[in-house]
Amino acid sequence: MPRHGRAALLRLAAWFEDADPRSAHEICSAAFAVHGATHLGGPGEDPVGAASSWWTAPLADGAAARLANALPAAEVRDHAEQRSRLRDAAESSAHWRRSAAQELRRVLSEATGGDSRIRLSTPAMEVLMELLTAALGTGDATRHPVSAGDLELGVRLHIRHDPRAAITLRGADGDLGLEGLRLRVTSFDAPDETAEIPDAESRSRPAPASGTPLPFARED
Repeated sequence: MPRHGRAALLRLAAWFEDADPRSAHEICSAAFAVHGATHLGGPGEDPVGAASSWWTAPLADGAAARLANALPAAEVRDHAEQRSRLRDAAESSAHWRRSAAQELRRVLSEATGGDSRIRLSTPAMEVLMELLTAALGTGDATRHPVSAGDLELGVRLHIRHDPRAAITLRGADGDLGLEGLRLRVTSFDAPDETAEIPDAESRSRPAPASGTPLPFARED
């Protein structure tokens, strides 16, 4: 307990010890604001009915309790500037991600070929890596096509296995090579290639041995 608080309580205890019963009640009411409920009844000449709502009833006067040496309340910090910075950062990030999604739809509107070399901006590469990771996590791409989309960005990545395919993704942070995959980016609500019935060649092709890695990725 702070020193000034302890001193105030000791002084209050001394007043109680020296006071008669009537004075003790008055000291208690003043110190702890334990006034009787009668002060909520309103003016005597215009009493408030028992069924009156406190919302529409007149205000009642009451004594506010205040310690003698109470410390002032700490000033509430204004976080408006911080919220503004966070909002601007979120809007900027959303803008760049939308631009990256449009770039992917433009560059990968057609399925990649046997030996594709594609240059992407850094935001587009980040969005593509997110979609690529999500798509390959949905199933085994060597058995059937897989896909993953982002509803907010309005894009969907379709991945199909092709042993003869090779892709080199070039970016500012380096190159990434993928072998055995064909990629295509469409709108989010485009028909899902995973629902297609596999052709006779796909059905007759033996499944790869357990533990076969896919895709083979190389970083240059």
